[in-house]
Amino acid sequence: MIENETVFQKSPSSPTWSLKDTIDIPNRAMNFGDGLFETMVWDLAEIRFFDKHLNRLKGGMQLLNLQEEDIHPDGILHFLASNFPNQRMRVRWNVYRSGQGKYTPETNEVIQTLQLSEFNPASQIKKKAAFTQKIQLFPTSWSAYKTLNALPYILANQERKARGLDEILLLDSRGFISEASASNIFWVKAGIVYTPALSCSCINGISRQVILAHLDEKKIPYFLGEFAPSELAHADQVFVSNCTGISYLQCINQKEYSTVPLIFLNDIFE
Repeated sequence: MIENETVFQKSPSSPTWSLKDTIDIPNRAMNFGDGLFETMVWDLAEIRFFDKHLNRLKGGMQLLNLQEEDIHPDGILHFLASNFPNQRMRVRWNVYRSGQGKYTPETNEVIQTLQLSEFNPASQIKKKAAFTQKIQLFPTSWSAYKTLNALPYILANQERKARGLDEILLLDSRGFISEASASNIFWVKAGIVYTPALSCSCINGISRQVILAHLDEKKIPYFLGEFAPSELAHADQVFVSNCTGISYLQCINQKEYSTVPLIFLNDIFE
């Protein structure tokens, strides 16, 4: 599938976003992966769960010592509302360090890009899933953030494609369930929802945060922890989630699961 993207850029010296056919190279995003990104949904007149995206991005910027004052969230909302009203789009917001330098940066100022493309909601059912045979996730101080170095997920998705899977599941370096190839994982057993703790090196996903807050609001029991893959053998349902929505896994390593939508999750992404 070929995605058609429109790219806008904002430099430290520019007050506005400008349409860009090309991005200046070399840059620190390309050379060092020195930055972060958020994948979001522009939903007619607002960015879905924008406050949570912004909080996660700012946490990553603090870790990388990037200047928070260089980003202007209200400006992004105004730009999208003015140029793309009443549309639903996928928005990737990249924030990376400007300047050159080698491993020692010259500045903490940032360059930003917005990549806009058609929004495609998550598939409701992913029929065939399995655990990766090649990739492990390791704990770092940036594990919970979405950095511009995504090699584990690239390699995992290459494996997924080669094995003819619809989804692939990742373990951490200790063998605990961590996440899926581009989403967080949850399962339901006897009415209780389970999901890996952040100590398992998974991304602190926005949909994960939203789902957990929703479970709190509805007083639905859930448990965060460190779980072996064998835990899924006893689950009734397994689902994965990211900003595009929820997908139910039908089969993991020959084990079949219910894919009937969970009523208490239905209105989260509406």
